[in-house]
Amino acid sequence: MAVDHTGVMFTSEDTVEILSCMEDLAVRGDGRGWLNLLPWVEDEDRPPTSPLGRMFSARGPEIPQATWVPQHRRGRSTVRATIGISHPTGRFAVRRLAENGVHVPQAWTVRQDHVRRGLVFELPDGVGAAEVLRFLMAATEVLSGVATDGRWVADIAVQRGSRRG
Repeated sequence: MAVDHTGVMFTSEDTVEILSCMEDLAVRGDGRGWLNLLPWVEDEDRPPTSPLGRMFSARGPEIPQATWVPQHRRGRSTVRATIGISHPTGRFAVRRLAENGVHVPQAWTVRQDHVRRGLVFELPDGVGAAEVLRFLMAATEVLSGVATDGRWVADIAVQRGSRRG
């Protein structure tokens, strides 16, 4: 299945465009769209990577990637929104977030806090795009293995075609 990608660069202070894109994904409600979010890191500031090292590493990526899949319908069921963050800081990421002033809302369910696969939450109904984005930016900054400066790059991905299933 083909996927269309739209890149959006923004800053922590100017989120109007990315919030509009997120709201469009949420309105679709078909499960065929998602957001990937990374802090912008200049090429000279990127840590060296080795494909072999990544394969055998027990850690996530130094430059964390956050993903949001909005709530959607699947047949007659509603699939709750999820967010995930791949990061290099290891287990107990929720504790690390709290220690740094980023608190997970009580109604959010931690589905995974894994050394390599990262952190995954299931969100309750009614969590808006602005709350999701604020949390993802704050959490990603805390869990980053590189310095961040408030610049972000997002990839809005939308599948084309019909879904089999």
